[in-house]
Amino acid sequence: NFLRNGTTSFVGRALGAGRVEAAVTHLQRAMLMAVGLGLGILLVQWIAVPLVMGVLAPAGEVQSLATDYAWIRLLAAPATLLTLVANGWFVGTGDTKRPLAIVATVNVLNIGLDVLFVAGLGWGSSGAAGASAIAEWAGVVVAGVLWWRFAASEVRADVRRWRLKGLRSGWMRVVALNGWLFGRTATLYVVLTFVTAYAARVGEDVLAATAVLMQFMYLSSYAQDGYAHAAEAMSSREIGRGDIREFHRANLAAALPALAIGALFTVVYLVGRDPLIALMTDLEPVAATAREYFPWVIALPLFSAFAYLFDGVFLGSGHTRAMLVTMVASAALVFFPLVWVGEAFVPDDRGHDLWRAFLFFNVARGVFLGIAYAVTTRRGRWLEHEEPLPAA
Repeated sequence: NFLRNGTTSFVGRALGAGRVEAAVTHLQRAMLMAVGLGLGILLVQWIAVPLVMGVLAPAGEVQSLATDYAWIRLLAAPATLLTLVANGWFVGTGDTKRPLAIVATVNVLNIGLDVLFVAGLGWGSSGAAGASAIAEWAGVVVAGVLWWRFAASEVRADVRRWRLKGLRSGWMRVVALNGWLFGRTATLYVVLTFVTAYAARVGEDVLAATAVLMQFMYLSSYAQDGYAHAAEAMSSREIGRGDIREFHRANLAAALPALAIGALFTVVYLVGRDPLIALMTDLEPVAATAREYFPWVIALPLFSAFAYLFDGVFLGSGHTRAMLVTMVASAALVFFPLVWVGEAFVPDDRGHDLWRAFLFFNVARGVFLGIAYAVTTRRGRWLEHEEPLPAA
């Protein structure tokens, strides 16, 4: 994900400053990085996947299925990373229609292939993995076509010139910004992975229910990411222009609908708990467990709103070090301690310990980033970038 986020930050700031060539040069850097990382994943997956699954999944059928799924799914790594770069470019230019077209294509194709491979041919989880991998490769083709068709002629001409001087330099600044983002995203995925691994060790019904509940979390987060992406695009453009007043106005404009979307999802989840869970599973033990933990999911969209919004602001402005610091603080000072406190002192089901900690983890992310926003504003440091734009 840091490829998408870092591309948006550099491209948005470069275009805001009127430096089209610098934006194109970063696109080229990001594409090279995506290809290199994708090929690296293909090389190491045969060793890494069994090691990781040995930690995450209980021994037996679950671990075997998860390992096979991961091996097949990771065949799409280069395509997924290149698509992230393309989406980063689109969001950085303020264009959110093309990413919508790409994700719609990928998901519709994925669903169709799931029906064919799983329901039709009976290939199980391996069929689901194959469907996703094929859909991701189709997505990168769609991204390339859309980019080429709608890019300005001067941009296409710049892309063809792969021997630009700027392409041979500026990598340390790119690596620095993406390094903070990588650390931030890695910390987030440590928490998300811990949620799954912890649930697996509580019991299979809890694991299955957690998988269901996480889909509701993802659904609301994708909707809230829309305004985070808007804040990202607008803030990067205003920072590139050096207009701090418009920067703050853009963030406020994104904050109000972001809160409204979070509140809307909270109300929908509150009213529609049973039918929504029934859409996800017809296994009564799993549904019953999901209903027990659902109050935490109801609260998540509203109480996570500022975490998503501030993510967009700090990404767009290029202040990514604060994102890493606040994410680590939220995990180390809130999430993991609350899991331990719940286990040791709260007399309820272990699943409640997990979801309680996850809710407060998201609240802490918003609070810590809000503090960082206020401090940066008071010190007048929004234009003092940790990683300035590389030269074109």
